[in-house]
Amino acid sequence: MLHVQTQLYPQAVVLHLEGRFDYHSMDTFLPALSRAEMPPNPPHIVLALHKVTFIDSMAIGRLVGTWHRLQRDGVRFTLTGQVGYVDTALKHMKLEAMIPTVETVEDALAMPHLATSLERNFDVGTQ
Repeated sequence: MLHVQTQLYPQAVVLHLEGRFDYHSMDTFLPALSRAEMPPNPPHIVLALHKVTFIDSMAIGRLVGTWHRLQRDGVRFTLTGQVGYVDTALKHMKLEAMIPTVETVEDALAMPHLATSLERNFDVGTQ
């Protein structure tokens, strides 16, 4: 099961993912991602992966496809905090060469032109 918590900052939307990020979690991830992309949200989406315990090829493919689409649409896409198996899998796929990756959400928010004050939180999840 994947749980997604969304935080909206003035210049970024942060999606905190927790649990297994795989084929079965797309019904949770995709609606959260779609909401993050909707105007008037800021043009930077950050995925916080520090609580993701597993990632499969479907999720990795979704990350790559999302990065391509958002890049075309002028929206930044950054990954943060992957650890353990998830970090190993993403490094093996050399995803860091394509998708900007930083250690923490704070690092992503500190990227040029990004503020850090929290405006609102809301949760999305499945059982």
